[in-house]
Amino acid sequence: MTTTTLLPDGKKIAIELLSAALDGVLVSSATPEGAALNAALPVVRVLRVGGVASGRGWNDPASRDNPRFSIDCYGADDDAAMQLAIRVCAEWELLPGRDTADGIVLGISQETGPQDRPDDLNSDAFRVGMILGMSVRPPRVTS
Repeated sequence: MTTTTLLPDGKKIAIELLSAALDGVLVSSATPEGAALNAALPVVRVLRVGGVASGRGWNDPASRDNPRFSIDCYGADDDAAMQLAIRVCAEWELLPGRDTADGIVLGISQETGPQDRPDDLNSDAFRVGMILGMSVRPPRVTS
């Protein structure tokens, strides 16, 4: 009997682990709209912007997913948004070896550091973002 190994949802893993690490910060794949965003600050938005899956070999059915994320950090002012972005980068460095019910983080990458990303749609919130990556595999199966 052949078993199919499903790829873990890297975005779900990233959101879950960042939420646990960033106390008092809303971490989501969507931001509240308009004034609701200002009321929810600080906010981190995680968007998957690419990445590919890869197999590990003929004798190991486990597969890896290597998602890339655009991470946006929203704060009440420029300094708050930048400090949140720096905090996210620091927590990102600690993710390898961490796991959730969906998978295990094998490695991380930082493709761009924090950069200003003006948000014209909501001039009351300030945004700093970066591109981060990770490699994840399915959770360990214990028999």
